[in-house]
Formats: sequence, C-alpha cells, structure tokens
Amino acid sequence: MKYIISEEAFKENFNWKSTEEKSADSLRITHTQDQRFHLFPYKASGKAASPLVVDMTEVIGDFVKESLRVSSPDTSFEHVWKKIIDEVEVEAKDEDSLKKVISSLFYRDEEFIADNIGLYAFQGDSQNKSAARLAQFLRDVFDVDDNDVEAIRTAMKNYPYNALERLMTECFGTEQSVSDENDPVYFRIFGDASIKFKRDFRFMLANGMTSPEDLSNLISLYYLYYTSQTCITLDRFGSANRNDPVEIFFALDWEKVSANRKCCTGGWRKLQENVSHIFSHAVTLELLNQTEEPNEMLDYKKICDYVKDGLLDDHATASEVQKIENLYVDAVGDYKKFDQVQNEESFSETDSAIRHLFGCVLGQFQNTERKRANDFYVEKLTEFYRSRWLKNRRKSGLVFNLTESDIIFLTKISIQDKDRIRLVDLFKEYETRGIYLDNTSKALLQEFFTKLNLLDKKSDSGDAQYVKRIL
Repeated sequence: MKYIISEEAFKENFNWKSTEEKSADSLRITHTQDQRFHLFPYKASGKAASPLVVDMTEVIGDFVKESLRVSSPDTSFEHVWKKIIDEVEVEAKDEDSLKKVISSLFYRDEEFIADNIGLYAFQGDSQNKSAARLAQFLRDVFDVDDNDVEAIRTAMKNYPYNALERLMTECFGTEQSVSDENDPVYFRIFGDASIKFKRDFRFMLANGMTSPEDLSNLISLYYLYYTSQTCITLDRFGSANRNDPVEIFFALDWEKVSANRKCCTGGWRKLQENVSHIFSHAVTLELLNQTEEPNEMLDYKKICDYVKDGLLDDHATASEVQKIENLYVDAVGDYKKFDQVQNEESFSETDSAIRHLFGCVLGQFQNTERKRANDFYVEKLTEFYRSRWLKNRRKSGLVFNLTESDIIFLTKISIQDKDRIRLVDLFKEYETRGIYLDNTSKALLQEFFTKLNLLDKKSDSGDAQYVKRIL
C-alpha cells in the first residue's frame, strides 16, 4: 500500500494558478472541501446561497427517502387530484368538497406535507437543498442499513391509516422508484453515535413513536451527539478513538446556574473551540486526499492507523504530507506567518506532519479576510446548537439546555419496553446518548420525576429509587 500525493490532482481540484497568472504574493488557489473527502454537508457561503437548517422536521421526509433509497414522486396537487379522480368514483356534486379536504389535510403553501411514517417517503424534494444534503449526511453517519430499512417499511405497513391517507399512499406508491445512489457519501468520523441511534430509531419505529415531533427530537439529539463528538475527535487527529465520547454537560431549563458549574465549564464553553475548527479540518482533509488513489477517503485516524499497522511507512507518509503542505503554503502567497506554526511532537512523524498542516490551514483562516468563509461554514452547525440546544444564561453565557419535553423524550427512549428503571441507571442511559448532568441537576431532576408521580421510592438511597415508564 502506498500513500502518494498527486500534485496534478491538487492543482486541478484547488483551482491552482501559476505565478505567471497571478502574483506570488496573492492567493493562487480556491479553498476546496467536500470533493474527495466528505466531512459535513455544509457550504462556506451565506444564508441566501446556503440556507441554515435548524428545525429537524425539515429533514424527516428526505431522511426517510434517503434511507429507503427511493425517489420523490410528483406530489403536486394538480397531479394527485387527477389520479384520485381516475381511481376513485366521486360524484360531481362532491368533487369540490373532497378537493378542499385533500388540500387542507395534506398541502401547505401548495407543497405536500407528510405528518406520519406512512407518508414521509412520499414527501416532495425539499425546497431547501441544505436540508436534502443534511438528510443524506445523517443517513451515512448513522449507518442506516438493510435492517433499518426493513424496520421503516414495517412501520409504514403497520401504520393505522385512515381512508384518505391510504388513498394518498396508493396514488404515490405507483410512481415511486428506487434511487441508483446507494453508496455512502459522507465519512463517519465518530462511530459510537450510529450504534445508539439505530437502537433508539428501531425502538421508536416499532412502538409508534413516529410523529414529526418524536422523529425530529431523535434526529436533533443524535445530530448534536455526532457533530459535537466529531469536532472533538478531529482535534485529536491520529490519536483519536472513534468510540470514546467526551463528557458534555447540560443544565435543566428551569434551574439557576453559576459560572463554575459543570454545565458551564464542561458544556458549550468546552466545545466551542473544537467547533470553530471544522472548516479548517474540512480543507485539511481535502488536501490529504489529493492522492494518486482517490477511491478511498482517508481521515487522520485512518492514515495514522495504516502507519501504526505497518501498511504505510511512517517517514515516507510524513514526507507526502509535507509535500502537500509545501504546495499549499506556496499557493497561499498573501499569508506570511506560516513559519510561526509550531511543530507538535506526537506518536509518529505522520501525525506530527498532519497537525502542522492543519495549523497552517487554521492560521491563515484566523488571520485573513478569509475568516468570513470559515464563519459561514461553522454557523451551519452553531446556529442549530443555538436554536435547539443552547440557552443564554446571561453572566454564565450559553449553556446546553434540557427542557421538560426533552426530559420526557429522553426518559421514554431510555426506559424503552421496561416497566421502570433505577434512577441511577436512567442517568447512565442519558450519558450513553451524550447527555451529562452534575449532581445539582440530578437532584432537581429527581424532584421533577416526583412531581410527575413517576418516582417509586424504596428508600432514600439512589440505588433504590425507580423511574416508572412514561406512557
């Protein structure tokens, strides 16, 4: 096995210009990402060109279609109404009434809107292309497989359709076709999220938790878990562990917090620097994949593991990383501080070289007008966090936050089919899903369950207190 950088690929994919075409002291490349290495489904452009997606209900229809690998049928009202008239005997005097009912139940602003598992797969293509890309990303990083597809189809089959919903599925089902695009596109950096998502997803499908609210809660939870842990994993380069999550602490919506609480020191404040690096990682990974063998995506961990396992020579691989750095630095002629990037000692020459390359990419984004592109890319993720998971606690700043409805949802998917669960075990179940609480929050949550009459106390010991299943 060989790792060899292709100068020709770099020049072509990064739109390289020679010093005869542009000044040596100018930027002579276009910062490229998401061509050979697909990290996140984001664009380094403003909201007008690349709209934000903060409400995961926008993603549900596309996610189900991407999972099933099916295309969208024609869901325009005119087309659907024609099929209904062709297939159903409707008296002339009843046509207007039926037309109004179909329109009011299934259409909003002339777009077909699905609100149950039986119809999600027939929802038209999203007008927001960012939502469509995000759905494909979620399918790939959650590793949706044939077993998950079967669970979705079973839930669709078993859904208790009313007569009009059944009519709509019959109209759409005759036109829907299988998509040719079956292979994963996005690279899965952090593996633990997919294992846990699939378990909760199948439980919800089997137990009728398939409303837009429930599915958007699930997707929001695991989108947060995957992206936050991926940002941390990337900053660990070749020494990362794909299945070893870092603790991220939350506060309860109604509690008061102080700046020294773990929800502050070990929450967003801890994560935000990692998140700010993601565009630099996307560009660095794109640079590292300008190789003579472009068919396999390689992240930091994969390259370093190949070195560790003896499949790649450490010194030779580090030299190739240095080669792409030299090509890159030479083409970014308007930045004069590359020599200030520090060398980091690491467990291998290759990992040290990768860290230095990243430092070069990061430095020029932080200290030039190109910071704007970085900010556009990063806000695709941070605005979701702010909209869905963060709360401004004034002096304590932004803190990851759990509302009462979040707690009810988390408790349902944590207990699943059991009648009850020990309180201490419930906290552990939260943690497996990336939600950590300090002792103050745990005590307040215990009070919350008591008020809802969900707590069975066998004694004052935490080990002897049980949270009952929420129906």
